[in-house]
Amino acid sequence: MKFKRDHPVIVGVVSTLLAAAALLGVLLWQAGPGSSPHGAPAAHRSDSTITPAAHRAVVTSAEPFLQRIAYPAAHADPTQNYADLYLPTVSPAHPRLPLVVLVHGGAWARGVGAHSFDRLARDLTARGLAVYNVEYRRLGSGGGWPATFTDLAAALDDLPAVIRAHPQITLRNSVLAGHSAGAQLAVWSALRTADDPSLGLGPPRWRPSTVISVSGPLDMVFSATHGDSRVIRALGGPPSAVADRYRAVDPLELATDGDEASAPEIVAVHGTADRLVSAVNSERFVAEYLLHRGHGRLQLLPGATHTSMFEAHSAAYRSLIDLIAAEALRP
Repeated sequence: MKFKRDHPVIVGVVSTLLAAAALLGVLLWQAGPGSSPHGAPAAHRSDSTITPAAHRAVVTSAEPFLQRIAYPAAHADPTQNYADLYLPTVSPAHPRLPLVVLVHGGAWARGVGAHSFDRLARDLTARGLAVYNVEYRRLGSGGGWPATFTDLAAALDDLPAVIRAHPQITLRNSVLAGHSAGAQLAVWSALRTADDPSLGLGPPRWRPSTVISVSGPLDMVFSATHGDSRVIRALGGPPSAVADRYRAVDPLELATDGDEASAPEIVAVHGTADRLVSAVNSERFVAEYLLHRGHGRLQLLPGATHTSMFEAHSAAYRSLIDLIAAEALRP
């Protein structure tokens, strides 16, 4: 089955212009303040649990409040269907906490979990942000199609109830950020339609103001047809065999749908030396999203690999922290 890719000539031209503009963005990225070389039931229910944080790396002098939330999911696995909520101390000068939601990557497969984002969560909490770090079932541990996707949707749909239990959190300027497979999940969840019969999902209960995709496979059809077997495993087949699944969760397929006024800002950050997920994914997605939604931008990082932005002592990592915090804390 052939997949629609609107305006191939225009998209190609826009992609070229985006790549050129992205080089200018790199200068701003590297010149930013972080570029110096020094560089079962949910929490609002009575049986929620508090996870000790003492065994984790301390980023600031004061430990953030950490609560493990078991979000409701079909046939839930309590060891995987949870999110860690990090809350900094609220000062009288800043009584409301902007929210950042993190979705880890790892090829939608067992082996990489939410713990991989513990440091990122703590560094963001140190900036005065509330952080919701999501775990979900993956291939090899009860996930795959459709559980991985419905788990992520369930975790995000539970956010309004979490916020009611923690009124110091504000959803104004909320940010959803993901890496690799987590970037695909993040962008898909922000763009998913109000009624998705392929996944049996109802209307989303929360939408972010900004989505930040880092090294994301945002054109899953392109990836699957250009040698990325990880996408094929996640969706249970190639586009020719399970076309409806690609239509349901491929971010580029969803980029043309919906109301421009309600579309979130999507920032696609990608390294030009990424050998696992080609930067073409981000280029093609942003070009299409700009044509139809008008609220996106591309940041290409020359020489950066698939994981460069998560090397904790690198300028790229500090710049990523700056980018997420700037979006969440903007006036």
